[in-house]
Amino acid sequence: RGFIEVEDHGLSSSFFPFIVAEKDVCSEIRMLESAIELTETDDVKGGTGKMEVRSQSLDFIHEMGWLLHRSHLKSRLCHLDPNSDLFPFKRFKWLMEFSMDHDWCAVVKKLLDILLDGTVSAGEHPFLKLALTEMSLLHRAVQRNSRRLVELLLRYVPEKVPDELRSELKSLVGGDESFLFRPDVVGPAGLTPLHVAAGRDGSEDVLDALTDDPGKVGVEAWKNARDSTGFTPEDYARLRGQYSYIHLVQKKINGKAVTGHVVLEIPGVLSNCNINQKQNEERTASFQIGGTEMPPIRWPCKLCDQKLAFGNAGRSLLYRPAVLSMVAVAAVCVCVALLFKSSPEVLYVFRPFRWELLDYGCS
Repeated sequence: RGFIEVEDHGLSSSFFPFIVAEKDVCSEIRMLESAIELTETDDVKGGTGKMEVRSQSLDFIHEMGWLLHRSHLKSRLCHLDPNSDLFPFKRFKWLMEFSMDHDWCAVVKKLLDILLDGTVSAGEHPFLKLALTEMSLLHRAVQRNSRRLVELLLRYVPEKVPDELRSELKSLVGGDESFLFRPDVVGPAGLTPLHVAAGRDGSEDVLDALTDDPGKVGVEAWKNARDSTGFTPEDYARLRGQYSYIHLVQKKINGKAVTGHVVLEIPGVLSNCNINQKQNEERTASFQIGGTEMPPIRWPCKLCDQKLAFGNAGRSLLYRPAVLSMVAVAAVCVCVALLFKSSPEVLYVFRPFRWELLDYGCS
């Protein structure tokens, strides 16, 4: 960090800071150039709105420069007094909120690294838990509906942690896990980031990122994490009518289900071969599959079915002559009716048409 003195048209002089940092960090901060480089005509046209944006941008660059300066001094002079001249947490929180409002992933990661190297202090212990709880970074990223920030926080792993913060960091992450941010972290009113995403419209991408965390915590917390009133994120989605959220997470839960498998022992017996034999020589192997002994199958004798069939046939033969006689009588009646039936008489009004009766000529 440094200062450049710039002379204006008057007798006074002003200075602008310049920041030396990683390339991705500088590329994101350079987005403020358009807000800072305002002319007098822009000030008149934009009114107080543009001037306020310009003032906030300059404040961010100044504060960011001082923070990098403190971090650099601490890394060089930490052996003298590790607690001397630490950066106030209140100013650090404002830098973090400003960066998240602009969706700067590289700057947010840089700020987290500085937070965990002991440069920032609030004068209270334990400090790290207080800082993360007060900032609620993952909740803020979900409220902004920024998938990039959510994925960055879920996959963030601290690299260099001083000894004075190592024990506190282990108590926060718990066990052997190294991820600092989890989808089931409890915020105000017992709300987790999953609750916040489930209660908002258009949060499919954020919810997809929350349930795809490296620790696989989001899928489990979807139906188990409860707020202060006892509702789960799935209940929030159902009450809001966000059935697409429910189908999205349920599909992941079904894919995570363990399916059964069968293990077969395949012992192989290779034939004896000499050292000088070729590698492509045929080898014999025995393949055996063990199975449980099947119980003998008992086939029915069908004796009862035969008796039942014969009994039904005997009863049906008693009624067969009567049916045949009735059919014969009916056939005779039909034949007699056809013989005595007279030919039909066709009545017509006009005589039948014949060609020889057709007249011609003028009428």
